[in-house]
Amino acid sequence: MKRPFLPWLLTAVFFLILGFAISAGNDFTSDARADKLWKDGSKSPASLDPNAPVRLNSFANLAKSLSPAVVFIQVERRGAPRGGFKFFGRRHHHRMPEGFQKSGMGSGFVIHEDGWVLTNNHVVERAQRILVKLSNNNSYEARVVGADPRTDVALLKIETREKLTVAPLGDSSKLEIGSWVVAIGNPFGLSHTVTAGIVSAKGRRNIHPDNRTAMGGQMYENFIQTDASINPGNSGGPLINISGEVIGINTAINAAGQGIGFAIPVNMIKTLIPQLKKGRVSRSWLGVMIQPVSPSMARNLRMKRPIGALVAEVVSDGPADKAGLEGGDIITEFNGKVIVNSSDLPWLASNAGAGTKVTLKLLRNGSKLLREVTMGAMPGDARAGAPSEKNRPDFRAEQGGLGLRVKSVSPALAARLRIRSGQGVVVSELDDSGAAAQAGVEAGDVILKVNYERVRNTTEFVRRVRAVSADNVVSLLIRRGQRKLFIAFTKP
Repeated sequence: MKRPFLPWLLTAVFFLILGFAISAGNDFTSDARADKLWKDGSKSPASLDPNAPVRLNSFANLAKSLSPAVVFIQVERRGAPRGGFKFFGRRHHHRMPEGFQKSGMGSGFVIHEDGWVLTNNHVVERAQRILVKLSNNNSYEARVVGADPRTDVALLKIETREKLTVAPLGDSSKLEIGSWVVAIGNPFGLSHTVTAGIVSAKGRRNIHPDNRTAMGGQMYENFIQTDASINPGNSGGPLINISGEVIGINTAINAAGQGIGFAIPVNMIKTLIPQLKKGRVSRSWLGVMIQPVSPSMARNLRMKRPIGALVAEVVSDGPADKAGLEGGDIITEFNGKVIVNSSDLPWLASNAGAGTKVTLKLLRNGSKLLREVTMGAMPGDARAGAPSEKNRPDFRAEQGGLGLRVKSVSPALAARLRIRSGQGVVVSELDDSGAAAQAGVEAGDVILKVNYERVRNTTEFVRRVRAVSADNVVSLLIRRGQRKLFIAFTKP
């Protein structure tokens, strides 16, 4: 007996549709799978047509859709950063619970429904307590899983069972000057403030927010400049394109002007997120000191334009030295990527991976050369994350009782800072509540003198500090990046 054809066909179609639905579901969830903490952007009903005229209510749906993904971050810390080019994490000086001195606030945004939040490192650094407040006013304790001072990015984790709105990440390389952007954050504690503007410029460097430098003096800078209104408290909040995608993290303003704000491109951040999740950012190292190629040098070498990175110095026994690079070489390509600005090279080199073989294109006295380099691990590479209270080191009686640990300056670090090997000691760890941290000493600082006497190694440092009696002043001459400063405080 023949089976009816129509019921069989309907059954087949049903399972075919079910299969497509499951497949589509798998594709969707894979976008936020465990090893990828973010969802890639795609045009949503809230996105705007970039070619359509902008109306007064054009950004309303965009703000309504993404505001719930933006969080208000409050921190309690001992000590606070100092000013210059301003970060826009706000500082407060109200009375704090016993044991704390100051509080601060900033912004962040949810990138994964399991409670993963991105913000700026300077918003949460040295924080003893972090509170994340959602748009529905629910608050959760957060912990720093990973932080990277060199890019000013931090990854937080909150534990919650409620459904979180996620902000999708876009592609900052497609951003064009003049494009509309929206900033959402908490300026001056005014929760979920939305402002709009345009991209004023891309690839801004030498901004040096708050006059800060990271460990070893180098920060990776490639800022997006915007005139969207940004104020203290916006730090860590998203800069969003009109497709509803995060294309940057707001991080700094020029306090001397108006309408000049800066954001970290999201493509830089996506490179770091997998490492931040592991609590450590491991970087590779080429082992050269570089500078820009001047127009006159480019003309002398018959270059069409002054591009590339001029090798000013090769670190002895470093990866570049072993590969035969010399001072005066111009690196024009790194593993197939053209070096337009000299500052492009450090970022590419740091992300290549230790042990990876890369090909460099060079100009040497007008001749084109190829060199294969095996990348090394960056000297002084350290864990990127906040130590737990259980594992927080006790420095009270160590190395003179200033609340810090120091180590000798390695030849590689000395070369990077352009100081002689055996000159000074580097601050490797700090107790947030110690006298040194309170006075403004930072990890990565190189201490050159104690009370005007030179320090060449850790033994000399400890001896000079211990020679200062309690309640007397300790004066430190410090090298921070390429500048020197004095920090004086009372020894406990």
